[in-house]
Amino acid sequence: MDWKRFDLKGTRRAAVVGIGGGGDALGTIPTRNSLRKDRFEVLIGSALWERFVVDPKPGPRSLDELDNVEEVLSKTVCLAGSQTRIRGGAIPQTCRLSAKLGEKVLLLDLTKGAKGLASGIREMAERLGIGFIVGIDVGGDVLATGKEEGLKSPLCDSLVLAALVNSGVKSIVGVVGLGCDGELKPQELELRLSEIASMGGLLGALGMTQDDVKLMEFLLEGLDTEASKLAIMAAKGVRGNVPIREGTRVAYVSIFSSITFFLDAQILYEASELAKAVANSETIDEANEAMHSLGIETELDFERAVERLGVTSYRDYVLRTKG
Repeated sequence: MDWKRFDLKGTRRAAVVGIGGGGDALGTIPTRNSLRKDRFEVLIGSALWERFVVDPKPGPRSLDELDNVEEVLSKTVCLAGSQTRIRGGAIPQTCRLSAKLGEKVLLLDLTKGAKGLASGIREMAERLGIGFIVGIDVGGDVLATGKEEGLKSPLCDSLVLAALVNSGVKSIVGVVGLGCDGELKPQELELRLSEIASMGGLLGALGMTQDDVKLMEFLLEGLDTEASKLAIMAAKGVRGNVPIREGTRVAYVSIFSSITFFLDAQILYEASELAKAVANSETIDEANEAMHSLGIETELDFERAVERLGVTSYRDYVLRTKG
């Protein structure tokens, strides 16, 4: 990947953030390492939204719900560290990475919708001198059209994509771990990547090095992220169907799952009805209702159902809803 094109206005600072939730932060590592080899200063981060097995409260968290924040950069973005906690005890997975890397990290607050996050990203970039942002999606659901049968978590990625594009900060999207979340099928992912490429939106690709794999394996200890783990396994030659989510879902893994495909965020946004639908939202509930208007159920709906049913595992949820 040629990063030199992003040497904007004399700055060599970049942010690489997981756009699908806390687990996607691990997927930022290959891009982070590549940028650092090109002598960029890099901050990693993620959306402040954990799966229910990490944080049982449904939906994303706001900055107001955090303790021990390093620095509030805007109403929707903060610098966090190894001691940052969600009030009540849950530890954002990105903060677990902070502890192991010895680096401060960015956390993005989605509760104020795409509009609130967009303005917060703009202010953060201005304060820190960030020249461009890479939004990393592990799995590939940011590519979804909304018609895919296996789509489970379209809200978080779509909202952050809309916010990045409308922030005015130069942004690209990296998709890694193709299929590792068990949502879009390989054919659906390949078709969408080809469609974006035909529009001039494919900027390049990056494979995992052995150093990337070693660091990611070290960071993986203590995390709860299946999709990013499968991306590492793909780089070590694992191929085929792998059960995830306690056996309630199957992900297809191949060597292509170890590659990060970089896409022009603006072009991807224009091709995404989901991202455009949530672009004017001012709360997470508004964004969720925008998805409902397209006939799409979201991960927020799922988490609220989990809380309502009082279940604590994916398997229990399936048993209660299918039984």
